[in-house]
Amino acid sequence: MAASERGRLSKKAAYWAGHISGWQRSGLSQGAYCRQHGLSQSSLSYWRTRLGKTTEKVSESPITIVPVPQLAPPQAVMAASEPILVHVGDAFRIEIRGDFAAVVLEKIIRTLTRL
Repeated sequence: MAASERGRLSKKAAYWAGHISGWQRSGLSQGAYCRQHGLSQSSLSYWRTRLGKTTEKVSESPITIVPVPQLAPPQAVMAASEPILVHVGDAFRIEIRGDFAAVVLEKIIRTLTRL
């Protein structure tokens, strides 16, 4: 490859790298960004692949479970003006109306999740 050809390619690559970076920061879809800047969407996709840029912002971090502090003692009786619907996985739905003891609900949920 001749030096002039390499220089032309690196200018082109820099041009598209700038647009790929701008598109990723914009929050727009590829189509909307390209229309806004008068670019070919297929060219943007081609250069994104060629330059090794990815658009996926996948989190590599694992899911973190954060404990929720208890607001009242477990044995306290709680009053609810509206019914409460609790989903335990895809298998169980518990509807609670009126007063209920939180400690009983905890036992029910623990038992159902073990099944």
